[in-house]
Amino acid sequence: MTILVADSGSTKTEWIYQSLEGEKDTFYSEGLNPYFKDSTTISEIVKEAVATKIPSAVDKIFFYGAGCSSPIKQLDVTKAITDCFPNASVRVDTDLMGAAIACFGDEPGVACILGTGSNACLYDGEKITSSIPSLGFTLGDEGSGGYFGKLLLRAYFYKTMPEDLRRDLENQRLMRLDDILDHVYRKPAPNRFVASFARMLADHSNHPFIKKIVTDGFAEFVDQQLGYFGDVIQNKNLGFVGSIAKIHQDSLTKVLSDRGLQPPKVIIQKPIEGILEYHTR
Repeated sequence: MTILVADSGSTKTEWIYQSLEGEKDTFYSEGLNPYFKDSTTISEIVKEAVATKIPSAVDKIFFYGAGCSSPIKQLDVTKAITDCFPNASVRVDTDLMGAAIACFGDEPGVACILGTGSNACLYDGEKITSSIPSLGFTLGDEGSGGYFGKLLLRAYFYKTMPEDLRRDLENQRLMRLDDILDHVYRKPAPNRFVASFARMLADHSNHPFIKKIVTDGFAEFVDQQLGYFGDVIQNKNLGFVGSIAKIHQDSLTKVLSDRGLQPPKVIIQKPIEGILEYHTR
């Protein structure tokens, strides 16, 4: 059996193809969130970035993506992928389900995403039993790259950012207000643009200003998103997926400890290898 697995965030999609003989290959495309791209556009991207590069027929495709919680959006993505791989069996599920599989496999736990966006769910080893309402970039995404990007941009333009960080940001990016607002309010994928500023957190992870932003952002995530589940998550295994969680795992662990929660059982920057292992074992 040949399979194709995809892990799609709002910024990019990683694909892994594995043949019957065990041959593996990896492909990348832009993020395929169906709230930002219609079915036709997704199909065109998949065809160009993936379908034309795979050496043989695919039997099964497992796609886990941001924006795929709605049955209607799942159908949109399924149709787009089926147009490119008409003979394959296609399963589309949420990026949160992919995170749960990568973190816990067949075991229960609390799966969390801290990447461009953020989310959390209760997983029983087979399915998601409860998840927070996903409010997205504008209303939610506490502790995510998009969330931190907004805080950094606000601090820069309100002049509450320390001068050394301001200079560094100006050396890396064009910080004209008109250009920033154009990207945020007129151009596509504003969440990806704003989240790109969160790279500054990694570059200055020991700066007191940055450490406070990260700690406060993780506290918001824990209080709002994990707090949604109440006491049920006490003593449960916690798993995190995403670059924000991986890079700042010490701060994340401290925030969890301060709130009486278990330290993360696992923190995975890229879940796709775990997803592939789950579907091939």
